[in-house]
Amino acid sequence: MTELELFYLSQLFRTYTVGLCLGVSTLVLTFYYFVVAKGHTEPAEKRLLHVAYNVLRIGMVLVVCSEITTLMYNYHVHNFIYWTDNPELLIRVTIFSVIVINALLMQYHKISMWLGPVFAGGSWYAYFFFAVWIETESTYSALLIGYLGWLGVFGLFLALLRTLLTRNSIRSDNAQLQTAGA
Repeated sequence: MTELELFYLSQLFRTYTVGLCLGVSTLVLTFYYFVVAKGHTEPAEKRLLHVAYNVLRIGMVLVVCSEITTLMYNYHVHNFIYWTDNPELLIRVTIFSVIVINALLMQYHKISMWLGPVFAGGSWYAYFFFAVWIETESTYSALLIGYLGWLGVFGLFLALLRTLLTRNSIRSDNAQLQTAGA
């Protein structure tokens, strides 16, 4: 295989692995807000979420493998320049670190369920953006500020969604209580 073929293969592998994680993360977020709107979780739903989380963990391992292949290729071609002058690599490492730390905090119930999905979903979307759009011609600090701004916008969107969904479920619960009390 030529170097160019290896490069395209590593980029394709990374795009597919990050896409898998983004898709599963979107599924989990959607399902979580479905459960929030419903107000309770049934055993079958819990099992489905555990399957999705396991697929997400497998995807995370594949993302690490894809990043390692990309790093190996770029180190081979560009030597140390790739490490010292690549804000996209640094922001991807930062975002993936946030994803891993957030996953551990959520697994051990050390982060609230209104903040955890913001970091999980927002970070996967940002990671996908930086994994696909490689050259930004920007600095790490500008990318970090953009990432934090994106998390703020994403958090606001999820807060509004949660408010809308729980308001509708509270209304239906109150209607059931009024009907039962009559």
